[in-house]
Amino acid sequence: MADDLIRGDEKRVWADAAYDTHARRARLKAEGKKVRIARRPNKHHPQLPPRLKHYNRLIARRRATVETTFATLKNRMRLTAIPYVGLAKATAQVTMAAIAFNMRRWTAITG
Repeated sequence: MADDLIRGDEKRVWADAAYDTHARRARLKAEGKKVRIARRPNKHHPQLPPRLKHYNRLIARRRATVETTFATLKNRMRLTAIPYVGLAKATAQVTMAAIAFNMRRWTAITG
């Protein structure tokens, strides 16, 4: 699923540790993209070395800005499931939620 989300024109790919595979990192590097996928421990290395822990913290800082937006859409605006059938109606619902989110942010910034 993660590979379908990569369009091809990205310069960097940011992702959660759930998407971390050797093959994916190698393919993205071969395509000339900067790989910013959080690293995860495995059965051979149950603890990440300090260097990779620091790397994950740097990635988490950048990802947090995006993740909080999705959390707000899901929790405050109850956009957990789309009850509409059809891409046009589903797109309209997500667009309206994004407009409401941006208006809420605008009032918080200016008010």
